[in-house]
Amino acid sequence: MMTIAANIPVNGYRNNRHQPYEKKRSSRPNIVLILADDQGWNDVGWNNPDVITPHLNWLARHGVILNNSYVQPMCSPSRAAILTGKYPHRLGLQWSVIGGNQPKFVPRKTPMLAEKLRQKGYRTHITGKWHLGHCSDDLIPTSRGFDSFFGILRGWSDYFTRILDWSQITMRSSEQGASYDFWRNENVYLLQDGSYNTDLFTEEAVKIIDAHDQKKSPMFLYLPYTSPHFPLQVPQPFKNLYQNETDTKRQTYLGMVSSLDFSVGRVVTALKRNGFMDNTVIIYLSDNGGAQNFGGSNLPLRGDKSDLWEGGTKSVGFVYSPKFLGQQGCIHPGMIHAVDWFPTILDIAGHNQGVLSKIDGVSQWQYIKQCYGSARNEFVYNIDDFVAKSAAIRVGDYKLILGDPRVNVFDPITNHPVPIDPNNREVRLFNLKSDPSEGHNLASEMPHQVILMIRKLHEYRRDSIAAQNPINVSPNITQSCGILALGWCDL
Repeated sequence: MMTIAANIPVNGYRNNRHQPYEKKRSSRPNIVLILADDQGWNDVGWNNPDVITPHLNWLARHGVILNNSYVQPMCSPSRAAILTGKYPHRLGLQWSVIGGNQPKFVPRKTPMLAEKLRQKGYRTHITGKWHLGHCSDDLIPTSRGFDSFFGILRGWSDYFTRILDWSQITMRSSEQGASYDFWRNENVYLLQDGSYNTDLFTEEAVKIIDAHDQKKSPMFLYLPYTSPHFPLQVPQPFKNLYQNETDTKRQTYLGMVSSLDFSVGRVVTALKRNGFMDNTVIIYLSDNGGAQNFGGSNLPLRGDKSDLWEGGTKSVGFVYSPKFLGQQGCIHPGMIHAVDWFPTILDIAGHNQGVLSKIDGVSQWQYIKQCYGSARNEFVYNIDDFVAKSAAIRVGDYKLILGDPRVNVFDPITNHPVPIDPNNREVRLFNLKSDPSEGHNLASEMPHQVILMIRKLHEYRRDSIAAQNPINVSPNITQSCGILALGWCDL
């Protein structure tokens, strides 16, 4: 049998059972939101038994598995949708991601989830990846509602050195410079000890849980891990779990998934040890589909991270809570979109939903608790009339894609971005109930359905704003002494 370090169980929580001591608990639940990065539909144990995720499997199978949960096709737009309750086309974030040297961000006047929760008396923490704007001090997490921040501001970095250098994953020298990116609150946090970022994020989360005073306030812990996003790096014992995998990229990628799983187990152990688990709701999602060029798999779905196919937009996920779920150990078929998590989490926290009329999301909490139904019958995958000239929408079982379904694509050899075709006018219509892999285009057979859905898209277009697509600022300005700098938004 394959083994790893002795403290990593392969059969769930064998080594993680603790007798919790009692603490006086807040009447409102703690909320732990865990966001994996580029984890594909085929990259969790409950969808693929070859993937070793015992902790995630246990939580999913004793909670509510989300079988129809959607996100945006790329990192920044998904995170913006989750934390604001608004579609990215209403935020100017419908095109690509926030580049390391781009003055691009969630609009300052847009309320964010942590701000709302803090107003309700929650202690709010983030440990992991931000990726929602960093060119000014007032855009980083501690200015957007979080009491503490520990992690990276940009989309990725080396897991051991904390340096972002594009030459590390491309066949060319870096054009954006190479700079260090790791922070505690508003200050650079220098670490040169070779520690692994996934472990660092987890250790910080455990410290936050251990230090939390449940008598005073409930806790919102946001854990947006960078794993298994590139670069493909993982401690060797986790990679060794997949010695039978012949694709070296996939071997490392799956090792990263198992490392992430082990970290989630450590977080759960800390919640149990402190007596918090019975009063906690855990939400687990991926920010988009897996990146096939970096080892991810979305089978049997069509597509990849960065496109509008189901493989790029359908998220693995579950909700776990031993106390607050009416039904447990079930698969929830209801339609959920990333924008729904903002009002859903506020609903869990006891926030008055009547003041949330300017968002796109709807609370799904009552439906998740009962593992049945949905508060929505349609959603927008994306609308980009400014750069990609593409859009997609789902209404009931039908999905319509207009234009190039790719949002941003990398060449499989060079990893360079591939230009999107804004002149692509193809119309694609699919019945996802009978054709979940999007193999049969019904557009020519059902022109009336196409017209109805185009009209729906036009209704959503009314609220679109221009896509933020600024040019990159010189690394001489965005970096200082080899470290990511702030304060260059308006330069």
